[in-house]
Amino acid sequence: TRYRLWQGYYDGPHCFARHCDGAPITIESGTYGEQDCPNAFLCFEVSVLGGMCSSCCAFEVSRRLMKEERELGIDPTEARQEKCINFAGGIAASIHQWACCMYCTSCCVGCCAPDSEGAQECSAEARRASQACWSIAHTIYKGMWAVKIIAIGCISSQMIHEDKYGKQSPLKEAPESMKMEREKIDHENGNEIPMVNAFTDQYAQHE
Repeated sequence: TRYRLWQGYYDGPHCFARHCDGAPITIESGTYGEQDCPNAFLCFEVSVLGGMCSSCCAFEVSRRLMKEERELGIDPTEARQEKCINFAGGIAASIHQWACCMYCTSCCVGCCAPDSEGAQECSAEARRASQACWSIAHTIYKGMWAVKIIAIGCISSQMIHEDKYGKQSPLKEAPESMKMEREKIDHENGNEIPMVNAFTDQYAQHE
Protein backbone atom coordinates (compact mmCIF):
# COMPACT_ATOMS: atom_id res chain seq x y z
CA THR A 1 0.00 0.00 0.00
CA ARG A 2 1.09 3.58 -0.65
CA TYR A 3 -0.55 4.90 2.48
CA ARG A 4 1.50 6.85 4.99
CA LEU A 5 0.42 9.00 7.89
CA TRP A 6 -0.98 12.17 6.26
CA GLN A 7 0.98 11.04 3.19
CA GLY A 8 4.04 12.77 4.63
CA TYR A 9 2.65 16.31 4.23
CA TYR A 10 2.78 17.02 7.97
CA ASP A 11 6.17 15.49 8.65
CA GLY A 12 8.46 17.48 10.90
CA PRO A 13 8.36 19.17 14.31
CA HIS A 14 5.10 20.37 15.81
CA CYS A 15 4.01 21.95 19.12
CA PHE A 16 6.94 22.11 21.57
CA ALA A 17 9.32 20.45 19.11
CA ARG A 18 9.34 23.62 17.03
CA HIS A 19 11.05 25.49 19.87
CA CYS A 20 13.02 22.77 21.60
CA ASP A 21 14.84 19.83 20.00
CA GLY A 22 13.72 16.47 21.35
CA ALA A 23 10.44 17.79 22.74
CA PRO A 24 7.11 16.41 21.50
CA ILE A 25 5.81 16.21 18.82
CA THR A 26 7.82 15.28 15.72
CA ILE A 27 5.97 13.37 12.98
CA GLU A 28 7.84 10.91 10.75
CA SER A 29 5.40 9.17 8.45
CA GLY A 30 6.23 5.65 7.33
CA THR A 31 7.95 4.75 10.61
CA TYR A 32 4.86 3.72 12.57
CA GLY A 33 3.90 0.61 10.61
CA GLU A 34 1.10 2.25 8.63
CA GLN A 35 1.71 -0.09 5.70
CA ASP A 36 0.84 -3.12 7.85
CA CYS A 37 -2.50 -1.75 9.08
CA PRO A 38 -3.54 1.19 6.89
CA ASN A 39 -7.25 1.06 7.76
CA ALA A 40 -6.66 1.52 11.48
CA PHE A 41 -4.19 4.36 10.98
CA LEU A 42 -6.54 6.06 8.52
CA CYS A 43 -9.36 5.86 11.08
CA PHE A 44 -7.15 7.48 13.73
CA GLU A 45 -5.98 10.09 11.24
CA VAL A 46 -9.52 11.17 10.37
CA SER A 47 -10.94 11.12 13.89
CA VAL A 48 -8.23 11.58 16.56
CA LEU A 49 -4.69 12.50 15.55
CA GLY A 50 -5.47 16.01 14.38
CA GLY A 51 -7.65 16.90 17.34
CA MET A 52 -10.74 18.92 16.44
CA CYS A 53 -9.33 19.51 12.95
CA SER A 54 -8.67 15.83 12.19
CA SER A 55 -11.26 15.57 9.42
CA CYS A 56 -10.12 18.85 7.81
CA CYS A 57 -6.47 17.79 7.92
CA ALA A 58 -7.27 14.44 6.30
CA PHE A 59 -9.33 16.17 3.61
CA GLU A 60 -6.56 18.67 2.84
CA VAL A 61 -4.06 15.84 2.47
CA SER A 62 -6.31 13.97 0.03
CA ARG A 63 -6.92 17.16 -1.93
CA ARG A 64 -3.22 18.04 -2.18
CA LEU A 65 -2.26 14.51 -3.17
CA MET A 66 -4.81 14.41 -6.01
CA LYS A 67 -3.81 17.86 -7.26
CA GLU A 68 -0.13 16.91 -7.35
CA GLU A 69 -0.58 13.50 -8.95
CA ARG A 70 -2.95 14.77 -11.66
CA GLU A 71 -1.42 18.22 -12.06
CA LEU A 72 -4.63 20.05 -11.21
CA GLY A 73 -4.85 23.77 -10.60
CA ILE A 74 -6.66 25.74 -7.93
CA ASP A 75 -10.43 25.49 -8.25
CA PRO A 76 -12.36 28.80 -8.12
CA THR A 77 -14.55 27.48 -5.31
CA GLU A 78 -11.47 26.52 -3.32
CA ALA A 79 -9.87 29.94 -3.91
CA ARG A 80 -13.01 31.81 -2.79
CA GLN A 81 -13.31 29.65 0.30
CA GLU A 82 -9.68 30.31 1.29
CA LYS A 83 -10.05 34.06 0.78
CA CYS A 84 -13.24 34.11 2.85
CA ILE A 85 -11.67 32.17 5.71
CA ASN A 86 -8.47 34.26 5.68
CA PHE A 87 -10.46 37.50 5.74
CA ALA A 88 -12.81 36.38 8.52
CA GLY A 89 -9.92 34.81 10.44
CA GLY A 90 -8.01 38.09 10.44
CA ILE A 91 -11.02 39.95 11.82
CA ALA A 92 -11.64 37.31 14.49
CA ALA A 93 -7.97 37.34 15.55
CA SER A 94 -7.99 41.14 15.89
CA ILE A 95 -11.18 41.08 17.97
CA HIS A 96 -9.73 38.33 20.16
CA GLN A 97 -6.61 40.43 20.78
CA TRP A 98 -8.70 43.45 21.72
CA ALA A 99 -10.69 41.28 24.12
CA CYS A 100 -7.51 40.10 25.81
CA CYS A 101 -6.21 43.67 26.11
CA MET A 102 -9.44 44.94 27.65
CA TYR A 103 -9.57 42.04 30.08
CA CYS A 104 -5.99 42.62 31.21
CA THR A 105 -6.69 46.36 31.56
CA SER A 106 -9.77 45.70 33.67
CA CYS A 107 -7.75 43.45 35.98
CA CYS A 108 -4.96 46.04 36.34
CA VAL A 109 -7.38 48.88 37.07
CA GLY A 110 -9.30 46.79 39.59
CA CYS A 111 -6.10 45.78 41.40
CA CYS A 112 -4.47 49.23 41.39
CA ALA A 113 -7.49 51.13 42.69
CA PRO A 114 -9.50 48.78 44.87
CA ASP A 115 -11.01 51.61 46.95
CA SER A 116 -12.08 53.77 44.03
CA GLU A 117 -15.70 53.33 43.04
CA GLY A 118 -15.10 54.83 39.60
CA ALA A 119 -12.14 52.57 38.96
CA GLN A 120 -14.09 49.49 39.94
CA GLU A 121 -16.95 50.52 37.69
CA CYS A 122 -14.50 51.09 34.79
CA SER A 123 -12.95 47.69 35.47
CA ALA A 124 -16.34 45.99 35.37
CA GLU A 125 -17.31 47.71 32.11
CA ALA A 126 -14.01 46.73 30.50
CA ARG A 127 -14.52 43.14 31.58
CA ARG A 128 -18.01 43.09 30.06
CA ALA A 129 -16.66 44.60 26.84
CA SER A 130 -13.97 41.93 26.66
CA GLN A 131 -16.56 39.20 27.11
CA ALA A 132 -18.66 40.71 24.30
CA CYS A 133 -15.60 40.74 22.02
CA TRP A 134 -14.86 37.11 22.82
CA SER A 135 -18.45 36.24 21.99
CA ILE A 136 -18.17 38.01 18.62
CA ALA A 137 -14.89 36.27 17.83
CA HIS A 138 -16.39 32.90 18.78
CA THR A 139 -19.34 33.52 16.44
CA ILE A 140 -16.98 34.39 13.59
CA TYR A 141 -14.97 31.22 14.20
CA LYS A 142 -18.15 29.17 14.10
CA GLY A 143 -19.07 30.79 10.79
CA MET A 144 -15.62 29.98 9.40
CA TRP A 145 -16.08 26.37 10.42
CA ALA A 146 -19.47 26.25 8.67
CA VAL A 147 -17.96 27.70 5.48
CA LYS A 148 -15.18 25.13 5.64
CA ILE A 149 -17.62 22.24 6.00
CA ILE A 150 -19.74 23.45 3.07
CA ALA A 151 -16.63 23.86 0.91
CA ILE A 152 -15.44 20.37 1.83
CA GLY A 153 -18.74 18.95 0.61
CA CYS A 154 -18.53 20.80 -2.71
CA ILE A 155 -14.88 20.00 -3.34
CA SER A 156 -15.34 16.36 -2.30
CA SER A 157 -17.89 15.92 -5.09
CA GLN A 158 -15.33 17.32 -7.53
CA MET A 159 -12.72 14.87 -6.23
CA ILE A 160 -15.10 11.93 -6.67
CA HIS A 161 -15.84 13.04 -10.24
CA GLU A 162 -12.12 13.43 -10.97
CA ASP A 163 -11.32 10.04 -9.48
CA LYS A 164 -14.06 8.37 -11.51
CA TYR A 165 -13.53 9.98 -14.89
CA GLY A 166 -10.06 11.51 -14.74
CA LYS A 167 -9.23 13.79 -17.63
CA GLN A 168 -11.81 12.17 -19.89
CA SER A 169 -15.16 13.86 -19.60
CA PRO A 170 -18.16 11.49 -19.64
CA LEU A 171 -20.30 14.04 -21.48
CA LYS A 172 -20.70 13.75 -25.23
CA GLU A 173 -20.33 16.78 -27.44
CA ALA A 174 -23.59 18.55 -28.12
CA PRO A 175 -24.86 18.15 -31.68
CA GLU A 176 -24.61 21.13 -33.95
CA SER A 177 -27.57 23.43 -34.29
CA MET A 178 -29.64 22.42 -37.35
CA LYS A 179 -32.83 23.55 -38.99
CA MET A 180 -35.58 21.12 -40.01
CA GLU A 181 -36.95 21.41 -43.52
CA ARG A 182 -40.38 20.37 -44.78
CA GLU A 183 -41.26 18.82 -48.10
CA LYS A 184 -41.59 21.25 -50.98
CA ILE A 185 -44.56 21.16 -53.36
CA ASP A 186 -44.17 21.52 -57.09
CA HIS A 187 -46.99 24.00 -57.73
CA GLU A 188 -46.71 23.67 -61.49
CA ASN A 189 -47.36 19.89 -61.58
CA GLY A 190 -49.02 19.53 -58.18
CA ASN A 191 -46.48 16.89 -57.03
CA GLU A 192 -44.64 16.73 -53.69
CA ILE A 193 -40.86 16.77 -53.90
CA PRO A 194 -39.36 14.78 -51.00
CA MET A 195 -36.36 16.43 -49.35
CA VAL A 196 -33.79 14.98 -47.01
CA ASN A 197 -34.47 15.74 -43.39
CA ALA A 198 -31.14 17.04 -42.21
CA PHE A 199 -32.01 16.73 -38.54
CA THR A 200 -32.98 13.04 -38.88
CA ASP A 201 -29.81 12.20 -40.78
CA GLN A 202 -27.58 13.97 -38.30
CA TYR A 203 -29.35 12.33 -35.36
CA ALA A 204 -28.86 8.90 -36.97
CA GLN A 205 -25.18 9.61 -37.37
CA HIS A 206 -24.85 10.49 -33.66
CA GLU A 207 -26.67 7.31 -32.70
